[in-house]
Amino acid sequence: MKSNRFLRRFFIIVIACLGMSVFLIAFFWLRDLSEPDNQPIQEVAMIYQPAPTPGSDLQALEADAEISIPATAREIHGMISGFRELDTWVRLDLPNEELPSFLQNARCTEPLKTSDPKKHTPGDLDPDWWQPHEAIYLEECSGLHDYLYQRILVDRSKPEMLTIYVFSITQNYTYITTLTPKP
Repeated sequence: MKSNRFLRRFFIIVIACLGMSVFLIAFFWLRDLSEPDNQPIQEVAMIYQPAPTPGSDLQALEADAEISIPATAREIHGMISGFRELDTWVRLDLPNEELPSFLQNARCTEPLKTSDPKKHTPGDLDPDWWQPHEAIYLEECSGLHDYLYQRILVDRSKPEMLTIYVFSITQNYTYITTLTPKP
């Protein structure tokens, strides 16, 4: 009888210890997942310049998006996001007559074509100044090569000053024959 009580107490203590251990492990594991330090590394650089000025910000935007920002551009907004693969968003206002030379230095492999602004509703990661969905008349073109996909949207709502949106993403595209990623 004494040994029965001893075994019963022993099993209760063992089960209680196991239960407490499982609780503590789960508690600390879930707490670690919610800590910002334990999230995947991602860098974001936000850039705004009312007019182009020489500097590393514009050079980074031009290099990452593979565009050339003309000196006549105004209201330049940019965001570079990512760790290995980079997503680059650029918005700028450009005089209408500058569009052909801008596109000549871009990666578009097709001519501009009319696009429905509604299909460009902002995503969760899009910056607040990324608003091609508000355009009255929108055109687009895109291009792809071994390591970069680029989409250019041209808002022609104001005929004298165009708002141009450039989205590019870097990745290894050498194995893909057809691709249409969306920002």
